[in-house]
Amino acid sequence: QDTLSLPNVARMRRLQFAPGAPHPGALLGLTIRHESRYYGALWVAYDRPRNFSEEEIRFLTTLSGEAALAATSARLYATAEVGRQRLESVLASTPEPVLVIDENARLLLLNPAAVQVPGLILSAIEGRPIQEVVGPKDLVELLTVPLTERISSREINLGNGKIYYASVSLVVAEGRSVGRVCTMRDITHFKELEQLKSDFVATVSHDLRSPLTLMRGYATMLQMVGDLNDQQKGYVRKIVSGVENMTRLVNNLLDLGRIEAGIGLQIERVVVNEIASDVINSLQLQAVQKDIHLSQELVGTNKNLVVDADRALIQQAMYNLVENAIKYTAVGGQVKVRLENRHATVLVEIHDTGIGIAPLDLPHLFEKFYRSGRREAYQQRGTGLGLAIVKSIAERHGGRVWVDSQLGKGSVFSLEVPCEQFQKPDGNKG
Repeated sequence: QDTLSLPNVARMRRLQFAPGAPHPGALLGLTIRHESRYYGALWVAYDRPRNFSEEEIRFLTTLSGEAALAATSARLYATAEVGRQRLESVLASTPEPVLVIDENARLLLLNPAAVQVPGLILSAIEGRPIQEVVGPKDLVELLTVPLTERISSREINLGNGKIYYASVSLVVAEGRSVGRVCTMRDITHFKELEQLKSDFVATVSHDLRSPLTLMRGYATMLQMVGDLNDQQKGYVRKIVSGVENMTRLVNNLLDLGRIEAGIGLQIERVVVNEIASDVINSLQLQAVQKDIHLSQELVGTNKNLVVDADRALIQQAMYNLVENAIKYTAVGGQVKVRLENRHATVLVEIHDTGIGIAPLDLPHLFEKFYRSGRREAYQQRGTGLGLAIVKSIAERHGGRVWVDSQLGKGSVFSLEVPCEQFQKPDGNKG
């Protein structure tokens, strides 16, 4: 019962009052509750007996409802404040920079680690637009551009020699975005180690070229010295095959080093669908040998998809992806190259019906020398550099590469490059 009306209290013998306290003549009680939570009761007393009208009861019911809403709001605020204090404590103890912004790109929270990074924070005042809070333009763009995925990340160069890996994720409540959380990690040391490794590999690879050429030359000249028996010919074939595999690895390493360094890139207007046709024609024989249907699909009305790019590198990236798809697709399967113009970018997708990729392998797929431990994948010969080269080519052009795959159902490798290059490889504006 939400309402209790006692027009004449004197008739209610069960009610007892403290000695010396005034005795009311009439009482009206209303519960203060919101949904299923009770906060208390509202009592109205009169000195004399009184019949309460419906209008008075409606007014007091409204008043108790407002009191319940106020109590609920106070409770929610207290709960939110406790949660906020807990979050601030967690952020304060986190050694890596963390920023929290609302749906209007205004600063909500900032931990001390972010303030201590030189060149990162311009102003640590809550409620300010993120453009007035954060210094690096790349980070401002990452925090403000519409996200196509729940999580987006990018390397941020602070200009003082420090490089951070920034990851931004959406905060979703009741099906809509209410803000973003950005976490940053200092990867300067890892980038330095990666550069040292790249320099070492490039130096060793370059020094290996001469002896490999010499070995292959003398191996092929053995037949000129005299007749060889079948066993000797077999040995020569194995030597030549091993040298060719090693030469291919060395060439891949040198190509990767050249791409990462941005040396010798020739940016020009190229037609992507023509490159795709050339790649398909060059790999058609491999596909026919495995009875694989290799096709091309152009999405949209544009007959030519034109981008600013190094033709040789884009062709190498597409060649590596299509060759990979053929290599890991069983006999009688399908490989399709799908091309699509996305206004400012061109998307190249390679669909296959191959063996698929295990979830554990997906995060490492574009790393140098990474090979899956699965038996089906390990049976295919390779250097573990093909996809790393594709990733470097994509990044060198300001694009990206990713993969979606399910075991036993095939994979979709996606290469996306911008139509225009505003930054030339030599650092001059285009």
